[in-house]
Amino acid sequence: MTKLTSRNAKIRLVDGTGTPWYLELDLDKGDFTGPLGVPRQEEKLVLNRGTMDAVAHYMQGADDKLMEPVNISFSAMLRDDAQTVNILDWIKAMNDALATAVNSNTLVSTQADTQRDGANNNPIFADSNKGTCNVEYLMETGVTDLGFKYAEVYFAEDQISLSESDEEIVISMTGRVYGTITRITDFTSGSDVEA
Repeated sequence: MTKLTSRNAKIRLVDGTGTPWYLELDLDKGDFTGPLGVPRQEEKLVLNRGTMDAVAHYMQGADDKLMEPVNISFSAMLRDDAQTVNILDWIKAMNDALATAVNSNTLVSTQADTQRDGANNNPIFADSNKGTCNVEYLMETGVTDLGFKYAEVYFAEDQISLSESDEEIVISMTGRVYGTITRITDFTSGSDVEA
């Protein structure tokens, strides 16, 4: 039996282009945190005039709980100046109506690409400067890889930080997941934005 460690995991940021652009974050520090699923509606107890009897039941609450974003966070060690510029440009693109290109490639937002309620595309942000991407986290297990796809993730610039030490410079990213969360066994095929 083997033990999975951070050495077995990779993270990719993926845009919404037909053949998507992706940015793979190398040398992640192994501190990825994310939920296994989206929130659910509340179950509200309905009693018969305040009394528990045979007609008491639960009813499903409003969809606002279902649509609330959830957080993911992770850190990556910056590898070189080219990768650093690409990461910073990717974040900038998510905050300036995708006007910033990443390595001369224009990104497409993944916003409203999924359906949290299973029937309706998620709504568009009121702020047209905000864009989203998908985040894919994949663990290489030696048999069938396992991971999660976090759709429609928004990275606000004020939720990204840099820290330095003698050994490394690290970018720490916190994103808000507005879309679906699904299990994956492989990365979405696409083109490396750094190529």
